[in-house]
Amino acid sequence: MKKVVIGLTGGIGTGKSTVSQILQRKGYKVIDLDVISHEVIKFPKVVEKIVQNFGREILESDDFGKYNISREKLGKIIFENKEKRLILNSIMHPEILRAMREEILEYKKESKIVFVEIQLLFEVQWEKEFDYILLVSAEKDTQVKRILNRDRRSEEEALNIINSQMSLNEKKKRSDYIIENDGNIQDLEKKIDEFLKKVEFENKTEKIE
Repeated sequence: MKKVVIGLTGGIGTGKSTVSQILQRKGYKVIDLDVISHEVIKFPKVVEKIVQNFGREILESDDFGKYNISREKLGKIIFENKEKRLILNSIMHPEILRAMREEILEYKKESKIVFVEIQLLFEVQWEKEFDYILLVSAEKDTQVKRILNRDRRSEEEALNIINSQMSLNEKKKRSDYIIENDGNIQDLEKKIDEFLKKVEFENKTEKIE
């Protein structure tokens, strides 16, 4: 079987993190881009560039008197301002991409399948980084219910976040595999097993062009 890198994506509340946890439990390597972004935003050169563009008011001090970027303050700014969001992306994305590629190379040394969990895969146009894209999808009602159960948000806030993202129907058109996740955890486990069998079967040998 050839080694493959699969981008794992989906909208908020679809359950992609749950899929990641199940995959890890089954022994698969999963790179979480959210974890990488948390690390990148602490890089001194990244902090410096963000402060230059957003001001010192987005800094907060920790218990040791060290100043870090407040993701909450930054999030409020970029959510309401597309231009600011593009500026932040231009600072963060090259560093995140570099770190992601390094982790993929490390994991491919010991694993035939590497997953990368990335919520905004299509929005940042990183499709070419992956051999396949797996989309975790769910009905909008299911998404809202999960967001309300998980976060301290109103139904209106949940819908605003969902509607601010690329539609799942559009993401489905661009994905190689889709897992519909509107049922219980047992249903999800079964669908993941079916997906893994399909991927492993299709990649036992190199594809002939």
